[in-house]
Amino acid sequence: MQVEADSRLIAALERRRRQWRDLDGTARLWSRDASLWSDSGEEDWLGWLDVERLGHLALLDVAGKRLAKRASALVEHLAGPPFERCLLLGMGGSALGADLLWRALPRQVDAEFICLDTTDPREIACALDGVDPSALRVIAASKSGGTLETRLAFELLLDRLGDAALVSALAITDRGSALERRARTAGTPVVFGQPDVGGRFSVLSAFGLAPAALAGIDVEPLVLSARQMATGCRLSDDGEETNPGVELGLLLAAAHDCGRDKLYLHAPDGCAEMVAWVEQLLAESLGKGGVLLLPVTAAGLPAESAPDRLDIALGSGASAGVPAGAPLAHIEADLPSELGGEFFRWQFATAVAGALLGVNPFDQPDVESSKVVTRNYVERMKAGDAGTPVGVVRLSEVSELGLAQLLGTHLATFPDRGYAAISAYLDRSRRNCELLDTLRRSVAGRTGGASVLGFGPSFLHSTGQAHKGGPNCGLFLQITADPPAADLPVPGEDLTFGQVQLAQAWGDYEVLVERDRRVLAVHIDGAVEAGLRRLVEAVG
Repeated sequence: MQVEADSRLIAALERRRRQWRDLDGTARLWSRDASLWSDSGEEDWLGWLDVERLGHLALLDVAGKRLAKRASALVEHLAGPPFERCLLLGMGGSALGADLLWRALPRQVDAEFICLDTTDPREIACALDGVDPSALRVIAASKSGGTLETRLAFELLLDRLGDAALVSALAITDRGSALERRARTAGTPVVFGQPDVGGRFSVLSAFGLAPAALAGIDVEPLVLSARQMATGCRLSDDGEETNPGVELGLLLAAAHDCGRDKLYLHAPDGCAEMVAWVEQLLAESLGKGGVLLLPVTAAGLPAESAPDRLDIALGSGASAGVPAGAPLAHIEADLPSELGGEFFRWQFATAVAGALLGVNPFDQPDVESSKVVTRNYVERMKAGDAGTPVGVVRLSEVSELGLAQLLGTHLATFPDRGYAAISAYLDRSRRNCELLDTLRRSVAGRTGGASVLGFGPSFLHSTGQAHKGGPNCGLFLQITADPPAADLPVPGEDLTFGQVQLAQAWGDYEVLVERDRRVLAVHIDGAVEAGLRRLVEAVG
């Protein structure tokens, strides 16, 4: 990794390097010394360090008999007619790594891949549209086995597709989970994760490797790359050679020390999804206890230097769009061929940075807070008494001038060295994505600061932790819409997917308000595209 930095950042990097050496940090991390963090069980989540276990999958049949350990056996077990589409039902770390691998690496299966990390009824309906059930493969992935979005989507597919879903599905979860029990009841094969590997650190376990194997991706080079990086990350802190994971972790901590806590990520061609994977790893691991290291998708934003900005090129050839003379960390990895190594480097660096910044990188306390409020809204919706929260603006009730003034006033509260976050509880149609990205760039132009975009509920499993657990320097614009007329009912519940998505949005909104965040919520009670156009025009 090459670092181009000003004198302040270089000095902070040297201070952090001395601190890590004094801590004997590398040796203690590899020995799983939980006192590096808070000594409250973190050693139970360090299984990702054991790279010798990587590449092995525990595949069971429905009777619980082990069939094989390796990925090739998974492909053989699920062999059948060629499939046209694969649906991955998963959230955050249970899905983003697999999504990256499927899209970035050479594969033998020529099929469409959809990461269905949502409760949006329009997006779910689109994912099921136009494909013969016999030409569909379904993967339900949840470490805990109780992830709301994954559970509901899996039940919907079992209900809609019947026997066709049963023979073409695969569940990835930990032993003893509710998802394992449901899959076994349905006759769906199960691949087990590792109990000592958390979701966002799980890409090099079954959660990433099983979907990759199903795509016909050769996982051996991926695993070999990870093992080579792990060897580099064992280098002593007082040796002559540089430890790649430690160096990146030191840089993250030093950047935070200098107020360069907005990390503008640049991905090389063919690896755009790498940004989303790094985003969830850093934001959910380090955005807590008043600490913030906020990943920002650099693509589309102005290449303008700022005192709170650090640009990071995630691989060779990824530094286009970096402001001239601005601090830059250039990771010279050959992507996608060295993806396995980069997964390990970033995971190791996150553990290092967490130790130095005084946060536990393996929990997500503030993700749970909005889940509690969401459950309350779900129960109220079942009872038919859930109204719109106080403070939410209905777009139909605001004039063009009023909307421009409302947004202008809100954007004027942008804090010094802050960031703007657009949280869109909408489907990710091509047109919605285009309009929302235009809105993101316009907000960045108006505020002169970092601007990020997240689709709900997906972002709740990544940057949502940083929004609530980091410092109060965010400016939030939440966008929701009425469910479609042809909403999707949740099987076995007096509830629809559109209602669940709104409950998740309202839960998110209420917790932001409770924590005194600067938040404006706008509800589109009409045509979604027209509503987004109004917002774009109002920001200007």
